[in-house]
Amino acid sequence: MRLDRRGFTLIEIVVVMALFLVVIAITGQAFQTILQQTAKLFRSEESNIEGVVGLEMMRHDIQQAGYGLFTETSPVEYKEAQNAPASTYNEPTDKAPPRAVVAGNNLPANPGYLVSGSDYLVIKGTTVSRSKAAQKWTHLVYAPAGGTAPQTWASKTENFTTGDKVVLLSRSITSGGTTATIVPQGSSFYFSYGTGAFDSYSTNTSSYFVYGLDESEPIMPFNRVDYFVATPPSGTIPQLCAQGTGTLYKAVIKQADGSVDYSTPILDCVADMQVVFGWDLADAGGNLVSDPAQPGDGQVDTWSNADGTITTGSVNLSSAPTNPYVQQTILTNPGHIRTKLKVVKVYILAQVGRRDPNYTSPSPIVVGDPNEVGLTSSHTLSGAMLNYRWKVYRIVVRPKNLTSNQ
Repeated sequence: MRLDRRGFTLIEIVVVMALFLVVIAITGQAFQTILQQTAKLFRSEESNIEGVVGLEMMRHDIQQAGYGLFTETSPVEYKEAQNAPASTYNEPTDKAPPRAVVAGNNLPANPGYLVSGSDYLVIKGTTVSRSKAAQKWTHLVYAPAGGTAPQTWASKTENFTTGDKVVLLSRSITSGGTTATIVPQGSSFYFSYGTGAFDSYSTNTSSYFVYGLDESEPIMPFNRVDYFVATPPSGTIPQLCAQGTGTLYKAVIKQADGSVDYSTPILDCVADMQVVFGWDLADAGGNLVSDPAQPGDGQVDTWSNADGTITTGSVNLSSAPTNPYVQQTILTNPGHIRTKLKVVKVYILAQVGRRDPNYTSPSPIVVGDPNEVGLTSSHTLSGAMLNYRWKVYRIVVRPKNLTSNQ
């Protein structure tokens, strides 16, 4: 039997190798495209998850605005934030009752690493702190052995522990509304929780409520958290973020010394944050309600930007663009905020996914609702931002601890 010993020619081998190279190149390009698309999708979903989780924290804190705050002048002095820009939103005096919500509009870049043009939102209430004591409350009741003692709850985790720093408020209902007054312990506005701490307070004439502050020695008779967009204190933004963006922080004002705690970033790659307030300023006849203790008719009739310099709505507050009633009276008076602030809206412009050289974003982007012209921002993207996709997150909250929503 004769065997055919002929093999492949050099040309045939070269042709086959060329075909293999073409197939490998096509496969490699397809694989690279899949990796790029996967990375974009992963970063997009990561941004969405960050948005859901981080902004839910903000929603919770806005809902808790005003919780555990006193309404009358403090009998003893207290301190608040010690450094700018946080100190800008301190109360006007060291004994003043706190405003549940305070905000700044379109701030400059410095101080505090702020991203230029974004708003600043301050929430005050005992539960907004991360400390364990801040998540608890109780009230005084008759003790079995006589006198008074704090109510203890069935779940031990809900009860204060010895040494927790708490504020004791005396609540009264009068014709002017409900008041809450700090009960001092000597020259201090707080108590150290423990056996016998409240024995001398009779519940025959007053109702006493206990709210947690912190485990350490507090400087404020409430807790406070600030929301703002800033570059990290290191000055370096995350690598995947567009130039000109920053991080949305939930910054707790430390009870120990009034400094700003940057340890809770909740959303990266943020270009802007805008705040809008909805107010109930008028009675059923459309007349302004000037008494801080009295609510309006229960309907939102006026909208304002963060500092009240611009207002819109059905109530004829003033023909001038700047309305002193809102700017100087409503926003600076804790009573008006408590009885007339109905809605807080927050709009956040954030990057979605990585840079895509084949995509050009529309610009400018409205950070707000179209029907709120003048209250929100029209954000023009810089050249470095145009190859990124952007999303406007919208949070609408009715603070449930303000009497305007009760």
